[in-house]
Amino acid sequence: MLIIKKIYEEGILGKIFTIESKLHSANGYMHEWHLYKKYGGGMLYDWGPHLIDQILFMMPNAKIKSLYADIKNVLHEEVDDYFKILMKMDNGITVHIELSTYMLKYAPRWIAAGDKGTAVVNSFECHGAIYRTGKLLEKLPPQITETIAGPTRQFAPVPPGGITEEPLPQVEADWVDFYKNVRDVLNGKAESLIKISEVRRVLAVMEAVRESAESGEAIAFE
Repeated sequence: MLIIKKIYEEGILGKIFTIESKLHSANGYMHEWHLYKKYGGGMLYDWGPHLIDQILFMMPNAKIKSLYADIKNVLHEEVDDYFKILMKMDNGITVHIELSTYMLKYAPRWIAAGDKGTAVVNSFECHGAIYRTGKLLEKLPPQITETIAGPTRQFAPVPPGGITEEPLPQVEADWVDFYKNVRDVLNGKAESLIKISEVRRVLAVMEAVRESAESGEAIAFE
């Protein structure tokens, strides 16, 4: 997440138009308290706050114009084990959040696409790259290419060398830093990194996600 945040803040991809945050597992069934609504079970209450909070933390000055959500019970009757959230931000970025406990082939953990390139972070290990092109942004002749799916112009295969690859930017971070902050707050040595206003905003988004999933309609927001 911090890699994508750095890319966003420093304009490394130019003007970003979409960010995808996807978390997939093939383990299928959940266990223990996750199975029960009365204990706050289900994936929206479990991972939803984290995935939503990461997006809002990434672009704190952007407002959510609207959101649409779908929540499913694929293997579990009482609690959700799949959700998809689409958020249209006022900075022109469309955010796509998806979680599934039963996806047998994982999509990249993060994808960010802008007018100057595309960044892919494949997993929590942060393997991935930034992809760029020069030739394809020039005006190409309207040549029709034959593919196995038929003739096409726009979706013809990229010519060899048309896309270049470069490493993702590096960031220094450790998940233990959060707990160090909790320790320092309890000892009166620091302010909490997590603000009550941020928590309330995430919860408001989750309420709108539930409303959209139940109604099947997009929700105007902020």
